[in-house]
Amino acid sequence: MTDITTIFNDRRKKEREKRALYSKYIFNSHLIMFLIIVLGAVMINYSKWLAVATKFEMRAVLIIAILLLSYLITFTKAKTFIKEADSVFLLPLEKYYVKIYKNTLTMSTIGHLVITVIFYFGTKPIIDRVGEFQNNLQIINVAILFLAIIVVNGMKLGEAVYNKPKITSSVLQYLILVLSLLKVVLHKNYYDYMVITIFIIMVMVMIKTNKVYTNINWYGAADYDKQRKENYLKFVNMFVDVPMDNIKVARRKYFDILLPKLKEDNFSVENSFKYYYYRVFLRQENTIFLALRLMLVAVMFIYSLKNSYVSMVIIVSYSYLTIIQLVPLYKKINNSIWSHVLPVKEEIKVNSFRHLLTVVMLLTTLLLTLISILLTNININNVIINIVALILANLVARIFIVKVK
Repeated sequence: MTDITTIFNDRRKKEREKRALYSKYIFNSHLIMFLIIVLGAVMINYSKWLAVATKFEMRAVLIIAILLLSYLITFTKAKTFIKEADSVFLLPLEKYYVKIYKNTLTMSTIGHLVITVIFYFGTKPIIDRVGEFQNNLQIINVAILFLAIIVVNGMKLGEAVYNKPKITSSVLQYLILVLSLLKVVLHKNYYDYMVITIFIIMVMVMIKTNKVYTNINWYGAADYDKQRKENYLKFVNMFVDVPMDNIKVARRKYFDILLPKLKEDNFSVENSFKYYYYRVFLRQENTIFLALRLMLVAVMFIYSLKNSYVSMVIIVSYSYLTIIQLVPLYKKINNSIWSHVLPVKEEIKVNSFRHLLTVVMLLTTLLLTLISILLTNININNVIINIVALILANLVARIFIVKVK
């Protein structure tokens, strides 16, 4: 009857192997070289900033970093590894899931503790300057933080498996983590009272809104884990082409302004697919938001480093990472029935899609180039470097665009 352990261990192993496979394609030699350059630039700028930053600025950055770390730990989905069919085939083994629960909780907690330790050493130069250390209480504060991480992970996984995740509970867990981290790095006594108060409130809310569940919420847990996997695939899809089971298509009125106006020319044979491809790009979440997410990451790096040469590498890398994900979209669209309804030559479809990619890459790289120019010192040298980056980025995109067929 304990075969359930073997089943879930096999699922965990398969997911680990799949992630290792995707990581092999994501972290290729080009990206690793780029990350090494970026890491070196970040460390240099970080050390320079520490030399000139005021205590207020350091404290503000530290608090923002704590808020982000707490958000990462609290709101990333727990792994249940439950599927819809389990409600039928694994129902007799339900009571043995407790062992799976403990193993999953242990692994997720270890991962979050490692992230917290890395965070501590990464921010230690700031903590040394703004922290108020109390050596006799430091061990107690760290123990409370570790306990808070264990409690948050346990509650998050328990709600996902046996109940239903609630935003109220998540917010309270988030506040406890934030205050526990602040207590470790800033050592203010009033954080103790705030942690105790929020913990009491959280217990009262749990007693009031939740019943004590011993049976697994099979369908809820399966849907929760399905969303977790989809979120991971959306992230991976920014770097490599991955199979997505569900592609959401919806009209987004705020993007309608980007659509070309409908004219008589739109219905000619030559232009019949141009408008269609524009609509597809703006209404599929795996296209427009893919480009926007990568643009946001690129802007963050450009803003953080403020170096024209590094910006050039970032813009070209953005072009490469975006275009390799947009090119396979043509085959996905061409597999739909609607794509074969109109009696249009394949050459016209290909040219229309190539035109879309050319416009998208030109506009996005141009926008990144302008941002880079504005964020760095505006002089002839920086402008020339950014123009070269724009040209190289579009040349890289063009190499892949001509492969659409």
